[in-house]
Amino acid sequence: MKTLLEITALCTGLILAGCSSSNNTPNSAVNALDSNAIYSKARTLDNFNDYVQFLKQKSAGQGVSAKTLNAQNNIYYIESAVRLDQKQAGNAARLKNQPPLPPNPNGVTNYINKHLTQAKVNKAEDNYWDVRTSLQKASQKYGVQQEFILALWGMESSFGYYQGNYDVLSVLATLAFDGRREKLFSQEFINAMKMLDQGYLNRTQMLGSWAGAMGQTQFMPTSYLNYAADGDSDGRKDIWQNEYDVFASIANYLHTVGWDNRLPWGVEVQLTQPANLTLSGTEKNKARSLTDWQAQGIMLKSSTEAQKLNALSSTDLWLVLPDKEVGRAFLVSNNFRTILDWNRSNYYALSVGMFADRIKWTLELK
Repeated sequence: MKTLLEITALCTGLILAGCSSSNNTPNSAVNALDSNAIYSKARTLDNFNDYVQFLKQKSAGQGVSAKTLNAQNNIYYIESAVRLDQKQAGNAARLKNQPPLPPNPNGVTNYINKHLTQAKVNKAEDNYWDVRTSLQKASQKYGVQQEFILALWGMESSFGYYQGNYDVLSVLATLAFDGRREKLFSQEFINAMKMLDQGYLNRTQMLGSWAGAMGQTQFMPTSYLNYAADGDSDGRKDIWQNEYDVFASIANYLHTVGWDNRLPWGVEVQLTQPANLTLSGTEKNKARSLTDWQAQGIMLKSSTEAQKLNALSSTDLWLVLPDKEVGRAFLVSNNFRTILDWNRSNYYALSVGMFADRIKWTLELK
């Protein structure tokens, strides 16, 4: 895997070096612009290089040096990134404009069956024996159980295999220029420039997905600046190739946003009376004690999880009904809400929690 990434980075570097030096930024001072500045020219391709200069000026306004900005030439428009973003937006718009579908009682089950396969669990077990030293180091330092670090690694990049090979500055500039989520992607572009300015890596290493998510953790630049960690004390935060940094970064993210390694993520429960949907959800004011939930007729679904339920007996719990009143039900701890900080999908967070459980059971991690 490392050899493939090194070759990809080298090829990207050659492509960047081979592009016209007139593309984008001249070797001169960059006038700083306020972060609220608005680009007023037409969003036509002949203005793309001018728009990149506009983004560089906004980067200068947030402290990025002229040296770094002038060095980042050959930022190019990537049409495929726009197509993929439009497809994502189109799918969301179609769902929004259609009458809501009735709740699917098998929704979460279908998602879990698709994304959490036995093959993925087997792959996690195989990888564990290769990376256990770096994994245990991150777990101990940040107070995050090994199985959750391993589960997020597997879900985000299939254990480092799928990382993307797009030039991150180019896709971020492209998606900002397209305008659908300009505020988001322009700030991510600026933060990517900050990464380069602070010497975390060089441009040829900055590869990622079509939306700019990077490395084995699939961090956006903002997440990288906030959570990336140096796991082996070599002075770098390499989420692309260094497993010590990958695991430290995942663990640091969870730790920073409130992880508690004394708690399970949650348990599956059953309802003995019709669900009151107004009580479900992970908003802070919907937390209740286990005793309160039991008084509402909520019971543990499987006796095999009695130990987990006991570990949750003295903490705030939330009722999650991912398929509303027709599907499965879960009582979750704040650790589940922490996974939602990573990805705001109940389905995703449940898949990570269940994946971590299966890893723990398979490896008998203590």
